[in-house]
Amino acid sequence: MDMMTIVGFLLGAGVVAWGAFSAGVADKLLNAHGLVIVLGGTLAATVLNTSLKRFVSGVKSLGEIFASPRTPSIDEAVRMLVNMAGTAQKQGGIMALNNIDAAFAGGFLKRAVSVAMISAESRETRNILEEEIRRRRLDVQENSNFYRTMGVLSPMFGLIGTLFGIIQTLGNISDPTMIGRSMAVAITSALFGIGFSNMFCVPVANKIRLRAMEETLVLQLILEGVIDIMGGKTPHLIEMHLRGYQIIDGSSAAAERPARA
Repeated sequence: MDMMTIVGFLLGAGVVAWGAFSAGVADKLLNAHGLVIVLGGTLAATVLNTSLKRFVSGVKSLGEIFASPRTPSIDEAVRMLVNMAGTAQKQGGIMALNNIDAAFAGGFLKRAVSVAMISAESRETRNILEEEIRRRRLDVQENSNFYRTMGVLSPMFGLIGTLFGIIQTLGNISDPTMIGRSMAVAITSALFGIGFSNMFCVPVANKIRLRAMEETLVLQLILEGVIDIMGGKTPHLIEMHLRGYQIIDGSSAAAERPARA
């Protein structure tokens, strides 16, 4: 489980609940009108804005941010590639790397070695794998944009709910007992829209983007490691090269490496 995601959602819910109860307005927030307008309207506009395949992918990506990352850490990837380099050095090159964990890095390591074996040329291998990394990154980026779009739409539907409330207020302006209730409907609709955007949509979009950056870094590391193995570099030299993907505290840095010609 990703504790940062869980703690973040619980902390956000706790802050909102504390604000509602401390202000004495918790009972007034149970406004079905605002919820239906904001959530229903945002869902309808999102469905209109995307394809079925992308919608399903976006929903699945929500569950993935609560799970531990499937991408191996930088240290795990470096150790794997250094071990592979040792095997290749002892057994005659990259063609000896047949027994590789097919699930490592979502299968990308196996794919990279296969491409290297077939192409037998580092430049062609780099071009093929860099394109695959780019397409993976774009695919996950679209999942992030899915929630970012919802984050833009939900405040607008909150505004629509507010306008309905104002219209209701003006319609009951001759009855002072109804004005307060109508204004509560108007204000809570805006609250739901802004809250849903900032406490759910935007954080989820950014979390998906962060996961994509971390995955891209590991895939780039694997690409560089396989290219080094193709070039016959020693395990020690390969390790020195790949350790550059780590920052001082040992965690991965989501930085882009310039492509080589």
